[in-house]
Amino acid sequence: MKNDQMQFCIDFIRFNQNSEGFDLDEQTEEVLRQILDDEISTDNAVEDYIEKEKLETVFKPLSDNSVFYPNKSIQVNYFNIKDKKKLKKIENHIYPLRLAEILKNEKPTKFDFEFLKDLHSSLFGDIYPHAGEVRTFSASKRIVFCQPEFIENMSITLSKKLQNDRYLTNKDRRSFINDLAYYMGEMEALHPFTDGNGRATRIFFHFLSLHANYQIQWFEIDPDDLLEADISAIDGEYQLLVDVLNDAILDD
Repeated sequence: MKNDQMQFCIDFIRFNQNSEGFDLDEQTEEVLRQILDDEISTDNAVEDYIEKEKLETVFKPLSDNSVFYPNKSIQVNYFNIKDKKKLKKIENHIYPLRLAEILKNEKPTKFDFEFLKDLHSSLFGDIYPHAGEVRTFSASKRIVFCQPEFIENMSITLSKKLQNDRYLTNKDRRSFINDLAYYMGEMEALHPFTDGNGRATRIFFHFLSLHANYQIQWFEIDPDDLLEADISAIDGEYQLLVDVLNDAILDD
């Protein structure tokens, strides 16, 4: 991988880490560079980490297939971990490895809900048995997201609209940014997964932008500014998000 592409990938991963309140340490960055340069496989990197941390590898599912452990706001996971802080640390080590793999290998030409679910599954499938599955419960975070019974239909409608919009190709910069802000706001309102929505949708829109011959310099964005802009966009007020994107988008 070329040096500039490598640095973009590393910076993009660092942005996602910072958005979750984690730093990208030097050791992890070196492993990411080895993945991006095909020096090691992602599967081996994940297995090495699991072995190093001595994580349980015999999964103990719940009888009712619940997403959360009883009386806890902790997601059921393949390592049977019921300590939220420990689980978050493990998640924020494994998913960057998968993100590097996706950035290196994916060359999508169709941008629909199935692609988004595949991205989520790839990012978090080593950790959660429900990765890539649509949430089945109401969710809110300062605002109320789409109710679960409407997610599938709303996602199909949004996917068709994006397809009819030719995945935002052949648009001038201003039109592209305005339309991208709209779709990002709609996707944020869907909030289709239990967790990891921001990380999955960012990679979705990263690839969509490249397909349209633009590039989002995510590392130029303040995560707090993006959060406020996303919340505003859910309410149909897109200017904050347009302003954020305007400072971060380059022609490819």
